[in-house]
Amino acid sequence: MALNLRFIFSRMPSLIPNKPVVKLKQAGVSLLEFVLGLVLLAIVLLGVTLFYANNTRQLDPVFQFRAVSLAEALAEQVLSVKYDAANNPFEQKRCGVDGASACENKPDDTYDKLTEFSQVDDFQLWCNTGPDNEIGPIKGDELAAQLSLARTELYQNFMVETCVDITHVTEDPPYKEVSIKVSINSGADIVFKLQRYNIR
Repeated sequence: MALNLRFIFSRMPSLIPNKPVVKLKQAGVSLLEFVLGLVLLAIVLLGVTLFYANNTRQLDPVFQFRAVSLAEALAEQVLSVKYDAANNPFEQKRCGVDGASACENKPDDTYDKLTEFSQVDDFQLWCNTGPDNEIGPIKGDELAAQLSLARTELYQNFMVETCVDITHVTEDPPYKEVSIKVSINSGADIVFKLQRYNIR
């Protein structure tokens, strides 16, 4: 007679005493949790980096005030000189007006200092581009010294570029557009534009 051992053992009480089942606590993080943590860390670091990168590009109000002061003083100089070398304010002759000779519309490239500039076109010499032997931008502290501003060391982080656009001299009334760009070492810049008409 064959015994069904499976049936017998299933009906027998266990020979091993019953012990409570102890579940072990997990002693680490799963791969999924680790990857999610890395993604969150990357997002936070990216946000912090972008925040600081944008803050360095923004102008500090103190630097902005100094840049405006420097540009304003330079703008007064642009407005105080003649419109063109062919103008003669003593005889009240303006180039291209009432049969007077045509305007020259070019700088005197023998000048390099503000005190030597006698016409609007001379400011083209501090431009980065052009066919007239331009010197390029001038340092802020050098310009402040030429403008006789107090405490020129406050402007040492600036570069100033002035460019003269003569494409409007054929318009009625003719004018020259002077761009004054004040740049700061951080990469930010402020641009001012003046329209200088042929009034003297």
